[in-house]
Amino acid sequence: MRRWISLSLLAVLLVLICSGLTILYFVFFGGSSVMMPDLTGESAIVAMERLQQLGLLPKVEEVDSYGEPGVVLEQLPKAGEKIKRGRIAILKVSSSGERFALPDIRGMQYESALKKIEEAGFVAGDVVRIYDKDVPPGVVIAQSPAAPSLVPMKTRVNVLVSLGPNVGKGNVFPLPDVAGMNVNEAKKVLSEAGLFAKNVEYVDTTSTERDIVMATKPKGGSQVTGGSQVTLVVSSGRAPQRQIAVAQQEKAPAVPKPVAVQESEQPKQENSAVQIEQAKPAKPVQPLPQAPQDKETGEQKENKQAKVRYPVPPLSRPLKLEIKATDKQGERTVFSKDVKGGEYITLNIPYTDQLVVTVYLGGEFVWEERYF
Repeated sequence: MRRWISLSLLAVLLVLICSGLTILYFVFFGGSSVMMPDLTGESAIVAMERLQQLGLLPKVEEVDSYGEPGVVLEQLPKAGEKIKRGRIAILKVSSSGERFALPDIRGMQYESALKKIEEAGFVAGDVVRIYDKDVPPGVVIAQSPAAPSLVPMKTRVNVLVSLGPNVGKGNVFPLPDVAGMNVNEAKKVLSEAGLFAKNVEYVDTTSTERDIVMATKPKGGSQVTGGSQVTLVVSSGRAPQRQIAVAQQEKAPAVPKPVAVQESEQPKQENSAVQIEQAKPAKPVQPLPQAPQDKETGEQKENKQAKVRYPVPPLSRPLKLEIKATDKQGERTVFSKDVKGGEYITLNIPYTDQLVVTVYLGGEFVWEERYF
């Protein structure tokens, strides 16, 4: 009997000891797993100390960011997830490298803005085009990252570009003033406004830089309808041919002047006739240089590629994305697939003369762009 009581007391004592040890273990050690705290926005040093106190091994990965350097941007595992002690927890921290001033390109024509971004050492990112009745076509409305700010070199700069007012077919609107632009930039602006600018008239002048648009037919600001043809008057950068011809004619009579020696009057008249005949071909002035015209024609005939880039916006469910291309041969579908939000679609569509690319998402019109 006494032996049984002793065994019972011993069993109770063992249970109490095990329970105490278990309580102490959970109080002071927390078990084999811990819950990951939210460390985003913390400095890298503070975040590492907190992880070490939890028995975790912090690993820091630097990522390019235009935010404050040395700050936790992302963590793995996420906040609230359980992780076993002794495991590695990853902290993605904004790089502390050198920052550069990002230029403000709002209000600039897209082609000029693109050149300014690349000259500053940054990379052109996505281009989203929207209708805006208050902003002329081809002008940058907004940019991301916003300026002014200090960002790492080679940062991608995304822009929002105006398509001008959404006037629709047959509606009347003012012709964009493209005087002073490069001929290719002017074509792009007019294309975005729904106009065609295939005709280019080159004018001989040295007062305006080569390939700069001097005027348009009709004039900028004139009322035009969608799909109208616009002629660009462009500088060839050459001196006018008429001035060159007059100079040659003035020099030609000066050659036979020395007639003091009367050796043979006949040969001198022949020489004079020959030189006058050589000067005559310069008299019929050709107002339009042939080289730029041939160059323009060559650009229309050469094979080109339309580089289509479309970032799919955030979606609650997959939608069907259709991209259609229209040229002289008619309309064709070049892309048709269900896409998810955040996907980035890249297409290179070959064409020769001109091409119209139209994007539909979920059966709804998104945007349209013309390529020349």
